[in-house]
Amino acid sequence: MKNLLKKLKQKQEVNSLLLGEKLWKEITHPLPEAIGVIETDTPRVNRFAAEVKKLDKKSQKAIKKWLERQLYELDYFAPDCMTGREEEALMRQSQIYRHHLEAIS
Repeated sequence: MKNLLKKLKQKQEVNSLLLGEKLWKEITHPLPEAIGVIETDTPRVNRFAAEVKKLDKKSQKAIKKWLERQLYELDYFAPDCMTGREEEALMRQSQIYRHHLEAIS
């Protein structure tokens, strides 16, 4: 019984992350491209937050969970040895996700 509940919870987690990714793509597709600079990305992030507020609670939770997961993966699965450009790209992507997450939290 415990295995069944554990598998069900894992499946729900995966489905939530997939929904979050789908929503991220749908919402951000028509928006201007994010560049990872707070001042420049703020109008985009504000529009993103307004679109997320229109979603139902389940969808809002899914996109928030997906953003949190992306930040986790960027922080913990980044290679130890990176070039300066790779590190800069990683930091920019992290800033983009963080800024969007803060706007909806």
